[in-house]
Amino acid sequence: MLELKNISKTFFPGTVHEKTALDNLSLTLHEGDFVTVIGGNGAGKSTTINILCGQLPKDSGAVTICGKNADTDPDAIKRSLGVVFQSSVLDKDLSVRDNLRSRAALYGIRGKQFEARLRE
Repeated sequence: MLELKNISKTFFPGTVHEKTALDNLSLTLHEGDFVTVIGGNGAGKSTTINILCGQLPKDSGAVTICGKNADTDPDAIKRSLGVVFQSSVLDKDLSVRDNLRSRAALYGIRGKQFEARLRE
C-alpha cells in the first residue's frame, strides 16, 4: 500500500549549513498496518511526511502509494492520503470557509468542485 525505497533528502547541500534529513530511508506498509513515527527534533519525521504528501521534493529514491508512483502520478497520491497534524494548521485570520478553500486548493479542488464539496 505504501512503499518508500531509499529516500534521501539533504537541505542546503554544498554549504556549511548542509543537513542530511533522510539517508536511504526504506519502509513498506501494507493495508491494515498502523504505524507511529517518533523521534527527536531533526530526526526526519516531518521531512518524510512532507515528501509522502508531495509537499517537498526528495533528492533520490521512490515513493509508491496504492500502486501509484509519486513522481508520475502525484495527484492520485494526494487523493489517497489524509494527514492529521499534531498542531493546528489553520490560519486564525481566515474564516472557516477560507481555511477549507485553502486546504482544498492543495489537493487541486477549486471553483465549482470546491463549492460542491463544501456543501457535502
